[in-house]
Amino acid sequence: MKKIIIASAALAVLLAVWICLFVKFSASEQILFPGSTFQVYAVSDANVGGFSTVELTKQDSVVSARVNIRSGMAYPYAGVGINLLSVNNRPANGFFDFSEFDSLVIDVETNRMQRVGVKILNDDPVYSKKNVYQSYRPMVAQAPVIIRDKKSRASVSMLDFKVPEWWLAMQGLDKDDGLRYMNRGMFFEITNGEGTMLGIPDEIVVRTIKLWGENRTFKALMIVALVVLLLIYAGFVSLTIRNSAGCVASREKKLNELKSRMGNAAKLLKESDRSIAEIALAVGEKNPAAFEKDFAKIYGVKPLEFRTKK
Repeated sequence: MKKIIIASAALAVLLAVWICLFVKFSASEQILFPGSTFQVYAVSDANVGGFSTVELTKQDSVVSARVNIRSGMAYPYAGVGINLLSVNNRPANGFFDFSEFDSLVIDVETNRMQRVGVKILNDDPVYSKKNVYQSYRPMVAQAPVIIRDKKSRASVSMLDFKVPEWWLAMQGLDKDDGLRYMNRGMFFEITNGEGTMLGIPDEIVVRTIKLWGENRTFKALMIVALVVLLLIYAGFVSLTIRNSAGCVASREKKLNELKSRMGNAAKLLKESDRSIAEIALAVGEKNPAAFEKDFAKIYGVKPLEFRTKK
């Protein structure tokens, strides 16, 4: 009993550690802003022949983009961008991996916009050209700006990002090729969205940008570890109980009783011509099949074979 108490206490400690690890590492978080990790830059369609303008003001914990969206191109835009390949913290493989995350949350304020545009620019191994902005594969989504608890926030699932038709047409593709290359991220941008009025200045104020992801591999391994831990505990308890003095004595008593009954059966098999069923009843066993099994356990042969040999 003492061993079981010790094992139970150890299990409780391990379960507490398991819960702490599971809570801490079952989901991953990446902060794109604020912080000094990534470079912040102004985004404007002027780079591709547009006329929209942006005035960027950056502080340690907030960045403000005063945008003025003007006509002159099919998809005018302006806003703020994050250089994911900043020299001071360039990813080891050369790209930022968005495929590890499920959603993103932006603490953002706007004047008239009900939504903000969110764009991820990925390096396409086929179509992207070095330092050619228009060639990077854009993944775009619209994130509604919602005010809750006096905080303005926009969130979007990574599954909502799509390749815009204009980029596919620019590459000569008739339809979406289904490719995303979310593991080859280069730039992240927040621009104007629904509610923007042409020629009327608006403002995009960004306080935080966070990526969230469920660590599915870690969670699966933790579940396996939990199952193994519980099986080990159950096996230890079962073995401890089985080897306890009371259980050993009980098994020995039952075995001695069985030997006594089978001894009487063996005597009847040798000295009488009763049937196997009659002998089984005589020694207290109503099931002939069970009797044969018990007899073979003690003498190594079935009753009929034992009689024949004797």
